[in-house]
Amino acid sequence: MKNIALDHGMASDSEPLGVRQKDYVVVDDLGDFTYYPSETTMLEDLEYVDEAASIIDRAGNDYRLTLRGDRNLRLGTPLGRVEFTWLRQAWVNYRRRDPRTHRLLRLYPRTLEVLLAGIFEILTLELASNAGNSPLLSPSLTPWVLDVGGEETHPATLRDVDGLLAGLEHLELARVCDPFGHNYRPIRHATHIFRAFGAWPIYYVELDPHRRQVESSDGKP
Repeated sequence: MKNIALDHGMASDSEPLGVRQKDYVVVDDLGDFTYYPSETTMLEDLEYVDEAASIIDRAGNDYRLTLRGDRNLRLGTPLGRVEFTWLRQAWVNYRRRDPRTHRLLRLYPRTLEVLLAGIFEILTLELASNAGNSPLLSPSLTPWVLDVGGEETHPATLRDVDGLLAGLEHLELARVCDPFGHNYRPIRHATHIFRAFGAWPIYYVELDPHRRQVESSDGKP
């Protein structure tokens, strides 16, 4: 991959309100997942036909790359829906290879629809965090919500959430909600006992909304 700027080829401000280009996720031949905001951006970044083991859209359609007559890459026709078990295992393997980079820990997906939504959402949030003020997040999305003991702040990205939590010695009272409405409990992973607690990576473990509803109905916190 050429690692071009991912905001290239995105919808411009002149496009009608509500019109959105189709976005994709590529699973490459090494098992890495990459989000692309448009087909144009994707085709400009990929370099050879077999580089993409699978290309998926938000509906779960599975594509491959083909060559046009002029030897340029093009997106082929969908081959059907992506295989759920394969995609879930590929996603789990990708996240486990570098856990310190992938610190949003969603609940284990039980359906293809939940898995697809999670892949697109998490890759978008991670990319926005790495890029700072990224254009990849829709202006209609709300910021993150960080609640510490009943006091709310509204950070723009996960990196900003990290910064606000870094100075807290105890995270038990902290709760985090991402722009897609998923709630997390932040926890620190001690990588070395001699490192300051603020240098330990923070992981965000998703809370089960069904469990929270049961606890609420039982009158428990």
